[in-house]
Amino acid sequence: MKRLSLLLWVTQFGLSVLFPLCFFLLFAVWLQKRFQLGMWIVIVLGVLGFLTSISTARSCIRSMLKDSEAASNSPEPPLSFNDHD
Repeated sequence: MKRLSLLLWVTQFGLSVLFPLCFFLLFAVWLQKRFQLGMWIVIVLGVLGFLTSISTARSCIRSMLKDSEAASNSPEPPLSFNDHD
């Protein structure tokens, strides 16, 4: 189950980094074609998408570190009657 949790974190991290950049670039291309804007709109929204990706990556990394610290600091469960030596 722990490996599945790690796989979900990797997937979440990848999506949180890639989605904003792709979304802003696709939106910029659509705006450029729809309203006959220059290349400047693609550059501006590309930079905005890149900055958003960095921000979401930082927050995702902070969450992963917080969860890993909580998992490593959790006390071990007490022994039950049948588990004693």
